[in-house]
Amino acid sequence: MLRAILLRLAGAIPVLFLVICGIFALLHSAPGDAASMLASSDAGPEEVERLRLLWGLDQPLYVQFGKFLLNVLHFDLGTSLRYQQPVIAMIAERLPATLELALVTLVIAVGVGVPLGIAAALNKGKWVDGLVSMIAVAGVSAPSFWMGILLVLFFSADLHILPSSGRLPYGTPISESTGFYLVDSLMAGQFRTFGLVLLHLALPAMTLAAGMVGIIARIARSALIDVGQEDFISTAVAKGVSRARIIRHHLLPNAAIPITTIIGLELGVLMSGTIIVEVIFSWPGVGSLLYQAVNVRDTPLTTGVVVVYTTLFIALNVLIDMFYFVIDPRVAAAGGARH
Repeated sequence: MLRAILLRLAGAIPVLFLVICGIFALLHSAPGDAASMLASSDAGPEEVERLRLLWGLDQPLYVQFGKFLLNVLHFDLGTSLRYQQPVIAMIAERLPATLELALVTLVIAVGVGVPLGIAAALNKGKWVDGLVSMIAVAGVSAPSFWMGILLVLFFSADLHILPSSGRLPYGTPISESTGFYLVDSLMAGQFRTFGLVLLHLALPAMTLAAGMVGIIARIARSALIDVGQEDFISTAVAKGVSRARIIRHHLLPNAAIPITTIIGLELGVLMSGTIIVEVIFSWPGVGSLLYQAVNVRDTPLTTGVVVVYTTLFIALNVLIDMFYFVIDPRVAAAGGARH
């Protein structure tokens, strides 16, 4: 198991390198110049040239790229051209907001998608199955920006029951220790603040979860139907095992791997999907930070955020592999046999 995980981590290094090369090439092939965009509107050619010299933009691309790679090896992502702050510090400040949103979204998606998939599988060919299929198709087909705007118009503009922006109302007291407002408010005993945090999470989390619910429900349905056709299920039914026990002890454990796989893949998509949603809901996370960085051609900040996103995606995939070993020992045995 350990060797398999180490091999996965070793294989992730070339992926990370290629991502860094790709984003660096894209940013430097785009028209325009970072110094010109970040300089004040009344800055003359001399001021722009001074900024280019200050930030090293006058150096050949291979020199800039080599310096950036060297800094990454020392866990230094550079300094933001726009904000003049360390990139790592800026990302660390915003990362808890993005992770909190992603985790709440995951809870909603799994908590709704898996039961829908179970209901559809147990009622194959009936109206329940058709209804779940319609919900799944609608969720997968709706673009996140359209879903976000629709939810804002309905729940915020019309009904006035859910806030449409930010993590908390301005001036709301919260004792920040972890950056995860749900955790911080509970630790400090600020239960009113905890409720406000949940209300502010509702719309962006529902927007992100809509597509995930549909995909998880469809995969769960297919996996459960496939497992339900196995001989051991027929044997359990013939022995008079209750339906609830069959679902709990036979169907769900054996359908866990495909469901876990799609959840892991969707987590990676979720991390990138937060960019649009964070912009729509003014959510102060890493996604909105990336949006701002791209708009002003802040190369160190943009590259740093992409590196962090890629690293998180790789880490998630390794965690999913470890989870496979837990839920199905046959995977660990197969890995040991190969290596």
